[in-house]
Amino acid sequence: MPRTYKKRTNWGSTPFRRDGGAAIDVEGGKSIRSVAKDRNIDRSTLRGYIKKKEVKTVKTVGYSGTAEAKRVFTLEVEKELADHIKKLAEQFHCLTPKKSCELVIQFAQKNNIPVPNNWKEKGLTGRDWFKNFMARHHLSCRMPEATSLGRATAFNKTTFGEFFGNLTKVMDR
Repeated sequence: MPRTYKKRTNWGSTPFRRDGGAAIDVEGGKSIRSVAKDRNIDRSTLRGYIKKKEVKTVKTVGYSGTAEAKRVFTLEVEKELADHIKKLAEQFHCLTPKKSCELVIQFAQKNNIPVPNNWKEKGLTGRDWFKNFMARHHLSCRMPEATSLGRATAFNKTTFGEFFGNLTKVMDR
């Protein structure tokens, strides 16, 4: 069963353009409550928008901005991880979902990147984080299938050497 969040309130659902005009009205001297009522905007959303605007330029309205603050890896590091997983798949070293999660934790530890406490306790990333990471980078991770008879018989000395050559490169990396 997929784990998808369904929003129960309308907080943070106000379009960006409407909040911008409302903020100008509040700066002009009107109260937040009256501006929110006139423009049919949630008062808490408007107040949060104005506070963010005072500190820095606001990119988004609502809760999506908190995802940026709680991000574990930067976009560049995530891309590097995704490229590494793709490269492993190209070299016939496909990882199971569990092994991929362990790889992410090892990567974070070797690069001194702080991770959530529950990741450290379990030695795995969170299920939701990993699912979203795979979706963000258009990856898929499945349990490997058993080797077919034709593929097993084609595993000769040449391919054997190539396989372990690739394995050595991966382990060195």
